[in-house]
Amino acid sequence: MNRAVVLDIEGTVSPISAVQQQLFPYARAQFATWVRRTEPEVMVVVGQVRAALGDPTADLDTVAAQLAAWSDADVKAGPLKTMQGLIWRHGFHTGQLQAVLYPDVPPALDRWVAEGTGVYVYSSGSELAQRLWFAHTQFGDFSDRIRGHFDTRSAGPKGEAHSYHTIAASIDLPPQNILFLSDALAELNAAREAGWQTLGVSRPEDGAPDLTGHPSVTTLNNIAARAGPPAADRRS
Repeated sequence: MNRAVVLDIEGTVSPISAVQQQLFPYARAQFATWVRRTEPEVMVVVGQVRAALGDPTADLDTVAAQLAAWSDADVKAGPLKTMQGLIWRHGFHTGQLQAVLYPDVPPALDRWVAEGTGVYVYSSGSELAQRLWFAHTQFGDFSDRIRGHFDTRSAGPKGEAHSYHTIAASIDLPPQNILFLSDALAELNAAREAGWQTLGVSRPEDGAPDLTGHPSVTTLNNIAARAGPPAADRRS
């Protein structure tokens, strides 16, 4: 019996295109401007990029270029994720950005909360970006449905079992009481290795990824976290 659901974002609760074609380009276009801002959060990121370059005196154009290179290569670099989150926060707060959820997600969140199931998010995007995403959707603010957030900084890489052990310890639940939903086979494998229950989400809109070895669904409709996915929608 599951008592927590942990959700991936891209390809699971939101179309991949909503992130890849909206958020990433929005942040990338502003790196050169943002590295010149003087807020402490931004200055910390600049220092982290310089450290990664091995050059504490790297000029700001070089810092911006490195952020852009990481973004283009989809590198899960901490300084990049932090800077993206800061830029996205500005975009959401000014109304220039809006998150997109699949239509089946809001009722699923409400259903799980009504069941008393804890809902958490684990994404490679920063915890700040995750909170912004659920607070600014086309359906309204769903941030109060999420009990906690984890990213690669707080939990570790999504393809490694120890990250899922870290999350289980943080939310104080035995692994077998946690259900993980993702569209990525490597992540599902790592979660299962850590003792979690797994459910692949294979959205046709996102290319229907092959999640062989795990039960899978095409939507979040009728998934009761305490009972597992409906038998009619299971695939392996």
